[in-house]
Amino acid sequence: MKISKHIKQLPENYTFGLELEFTGGIDCQQTQEIIDKLILQGKIRKGWTVHYDNSVVDENNLGAEIVSPVLKDNETTRKELEIITTIIKEVGGIMTEKVGGHIHFGLQCFGNDIENIKNFFKLYSIFEPLLYKISTGDLDHVRPGCGTYAKPIQDRLFNVIDGNTNSLSELMIILASNVGANPTHYGENRYYGLNIQRIIEAIRNKNHDESLEEFLQKIFKGEPVYDNKGNILSPTIEMRFRNGSSNADEILTGVRMCGGLINSAKNKNEMKKPIIKSLYRFAKKRTKYVFDLVLRANRDDPLYSDCSNDEEILLKKFHNSCYGDGIIDYKTMKTFLNIINPDMNEQTINEIINYYQSKVKSTGYRKNQNAQALDYLTAIRNNIILNLNEHINRLTLSA
Repeated sequence: MKISKHIKQLPENYTFGLELEFTGGIDCQQTQEIIDKLILQGKIRKGWTVHYDNSVVDENNLGAEIVSPVLKDNETTRKELEIITTIIKEVGGIMTEKVGGHIHFGLQCFGNDIENIKNFFKLYSIFEPLLYKISTGDLDHVRPGCGTYAKPIQDRLFNVIDGNTNSLSELMIILASNVGANPTHYGENRYYGLNIQRIIEAIRNKNHDESLEEFLQKIFKGEPVYDNKGNILSPTIEMRFRNGSSNADEILTGVRMCGGLINSAKNKNEMKKPIIKSLYRFAKKRTKYVFDLVLRANRDDPLYSDCSNDEEILLKKFHNSCYGDGIIDYKTMKTFLNIINPDMNEQTINEIINYYQSKVKSTGYRKNQNAQALDYLTAIRNNIILNLNEHINRLTLSA
């Protein structure tokens, strides 16, 4: 099913970049040679590059990360994605659990209205578990490596959303204090599903004569900004939760869905709807269960007593949580689709939901038969989902 054609195309001023990883097939140098040839032949534009990524290559050092130039949601981008994904498949590249498919959005997409930016964080926090589950790429489940390299960030965003901020500089300070600010690009705090590290780096390297507020106003308006050496800066917000994909339509679907949330955040009437307020309250109530009881529990916790190593613990964490349970809730998914594409008809909504419900499975874990703690947590999770569905039904009937 080609889902992207049913998802609203992004506005002309929206820009994004892609990191397309794959394992096996050919090495980094061979990949670069192919990309260079495609550019020389005029099949793809200049700016596509290849990078070595130690976390992606296999035991024979095969695999690479293909990085796009600045893209827009148009036919040229679709054709280039089809060419590159076809090449990856033809050379034997595969999408394993190590492989991600990251999306960078230009900050002008968000605009310099603080409320719009906070609205995006609110929508993201509401739908974060769903976003992970519908971003499985070539796999049928959320990769457990997200627990290390693309950690859920929902709980850290609540202070940012609810904080009393009156300027972009205040917003960025509270965001950095909750999400973290690395001294270098390659630090632990970049490994979240939603990564702001490039903004922090840009702030750190900005021209000293420019105030923080003036600098932030420019980058969120899309105006050119420069570092203290005169080099142009292009900070982005990165979405790291997506699995790797060799399907051009699936990649573009992810771009449009994520970009659709950014676009919907600017609709203040949409944000006032009872369903949004209800889902946000539910997300905050669910946090303690998801993060404290499951994702942050360590190997000393009885819940993980049947795990023999850290890899099994990571698998079980995602298996137990709403991020890797494989459940695509109809009402939540329908609300999500209605938000990013209000004009979508009922038949298309049902087809898309059926597609994901049939595709997505739970992050695999072979349960110990005596693991009663897992049964208890599963019962809690199912009860939470049941209560949410009943609440959404009431809101729908009263709307």
